[in-house]
Amino acid sequence: MSDIKSIVKNNNVESIHRVVENGRQKFLCFTRLGEADDVWVVVVTDGADVWKNEFDEEGLDAQRDLVNVSTTDAFLTRVKNAFTSGELSVALVGTKLTLTVGKSTSAMDFDLFETKAAERKKELQNVLFCLADENSVLETKLSAANQSLEKLRAQKTSGGGVSALMDLGTKKAGAQAKAKPRKAGMSVVNPASRKRKAATGVVFD
Repeated sequence: MSDIKSIVKNNNVESIHRVVENGRQKFLCFTRLGEADDVWVVVVTDGADVWKNEFDEEGLDAQRDLVNVSTTDAFLTRVKNAFTSGELSVALVGTKLTLTVGKSTSAMDFDLFETKAAERKKELQNVLFCLADENSVLETKLSAANQSLEKLRAQKTSGGGVSALMDLGTKKAGAQAKAKPRKAGMSVVNPASRKRKAATGVVFD
């Protein structure tokens, strides 16, 4: 693994992308590793034209020095955060496009240059298939998440049904105990014995 590949992958900037609006025009900004993994490529396209620049380890150090960032890791972290938050802007002058990453004092500029027809076609193919692959991965993750959610719902419903039956049985038993009838002639004070009849005395004929 080359040094530039390690640096780029460790900072998770080997394949990031973001759509930027400039007036009514939209641009797709993305990054990738070179075919030999020896350069980090920054690309911007409006769907028809493509602008890009390639940076090896020395090129990244030069970019970092321009904005007085102490380490390459810190520099690439800024790039990653700007893509994530959408703090990107583009300015097109002639055949050069400047991609500004970040805002205010933390802003960093990348000068990108228009590509030739053959190279433009290749870059558009690269980003097309890259986005298609990412979409497939996201769909797979979404499907797995939905299946897990359905299982949890089924378990919750099943558990709730058993609990409801137990509660119903308890309530029914309690109601039966409360509603148990008292036999005629039984004592209220001592339910197990019968009431004694009041004495009527001796009856003489």
